[in-house]
Amino acid sequence: MWSRCAREYSALPAVRWLVKKDVQERTYGELCAVTDSIKKGLAAEGFSKAHIALIGTSSVEWIEAYMAVVTTNNAAVPLDCGLPAHDIIELIQRADIEGVFIDAKFSALIESIKANCPKVRKIWLLSEEKCENTETIADLTEAGADTDMPLPPEENDICMIVYTSGTTGKSKGVMLTQSNLYSNIEAILFHIPPGRVFMSVLPVHHAFCLVMDWLNGFWMGGIICINDSFMHMVRNMSIFNPHVMLMVPMMLETIYKRMKALGDNVPPEMLRKQIFGQKPEHIFTGGAHLEPFYIEEFAKYGIKIFEGYGMSECSPVISSNRPHDCKPGSIGRPLPNVEVKIADDGEILVRGTSVMQGYYKMENETDEAMRGGWLHTGDKGYMDEDGFLFINGRVKNLIILSNGENISPEEIENKLALNDLIGEIVVTGDENLLTARIYPDQETAQGMTDEEIHTSLQKILDDYNHDQPTYKQLSRLVIRKNPFAKSSTRKILRSEVMKDVPLV
Repeated sequence: MWSRCAREYSALPAVRWLVKKDVQERTYGELCAVTDSIKKGLAAEGFSKAHIALIGTSSVEWIEAYMAVVTTNNAAVPLDCGLPAHDIIELIQRADIEGVFIDAKFSALIESIKANCPKVRKIWLLSEEKCENTETIADLTEAGADTDMPLPPEENDICMIVYTSGTTGKSKGVMLTQSNLYSNIEAILFHIPPGRVFMSVLPVHHAFCLVMDWLNGFWMGGIICINDSFMHMVRNMSIFNPHVMLMVPMMLETIYKRMKALGDNVPPEMLRKQIFGQKPEHIFTGGAHLEPFYIEEFAKYGIKIFEGYGMSECSPVISSNRPHDCKPGSIGRPLPNVEVKIADDGEILVRGTSVMQGYYKMENETDEAMRGGWLHTGDKGYMDEDGFLFINGRVKNLIILSNGENISPEEIENKLALNDLIGEIVVTGDENLLTARIYPDQETAQGMTDEEIHTSLQKILDDYNHDQPTYKQLSRLVIRKNPFAKSSTRKILRSEVMKDVPLV
């Protein structure tokens, strides 16, 4: 795949990024040349069938190192640089890492890796400049200057091990082959002309970002622009003027509230350009459910949003809405390379060419996930008569009341989250009653007293309860002082929801 991209799009820009306020650029040909140099360096250092970790935020150097690893017979292991140091060390140990590429911002980890990870043979800073006391990409490419290009990988070689975020337990290393990734990219069926601009805003270690932004973007000859911070996302959209973006629902909800706060007096076209830049065409969203309300609202501003569904275990896309095949509220039709069925208990089951090989060194967990030849996703859903897939909660999150009623908390959360005063919400089952745990939206709550916030939120719950059967009514309100703890992909960690001291 990569050789085709480098050949067909050689003169086109591949990556853009900011250095202070200046936009830097690298073409496909230039990117391929650097990647080839790193591949030769890895071969010179004896890396073959090895696991190589990448630790850092999105950068052109990170991507160059990643592409070099996955286009050899080695396996890339992208790690969440936001994890505590001891968690990163544990993952390096569990994944049998032999080499580490690390961003200079996290160089404090190097001594700890050397002291605690005896299998690690080499550590390189993600820098193309030489550095005292630590090897860099520059040293690696120099080592391979006179080395032959390594042989390309086989289709069944493991090329990536992605660790799940572990929102409900111990993180698992998802093993994906060359064939898994290629079949997923080929099946996505969203084609745009070369030269379209993508802006990558999600964490680069995440499978959704790596495949949809980077690998799929490269496949189509896109120009992928690196967003340097969530805080700068809106500013950077006006700088890069993207045609295509990937976002998680929480980002879209935040942007919508910002647009609404600017008022109805600003013409939609002007507001769209002010927020998204000059050229927005498509936004793809996944990772959690997005209420159709937001799709309808963004459409008023000329922004088309397409919701999809996936998980790391499926490389990662399972289904997606597409520009000419879309049903708002659904998560699209399954990709042509996967088969989906709904189990008797409503769980979504998947099999196909992009389904993982298993969890690294976790046989019991692999057997549990792959029962009967199907991947058990843990998500509940249904398929309509047109073949569109819908999701309505997590099996493990179900609240089962003593009267036998099963409550999907996400269904309630998604409805209530449409209220401006609700910034974040989690519904829990406490002593056979439903509790709404809410962190108020800070902009909307500005100037309100604690009592006024409580009264307003209670009114929202009362209005909701009025139309619900007794078993679905919310009996208790807890207002939080702090936001919920989240994973790096902005998913609320449900295991942590009880740890904050409530405001009321």
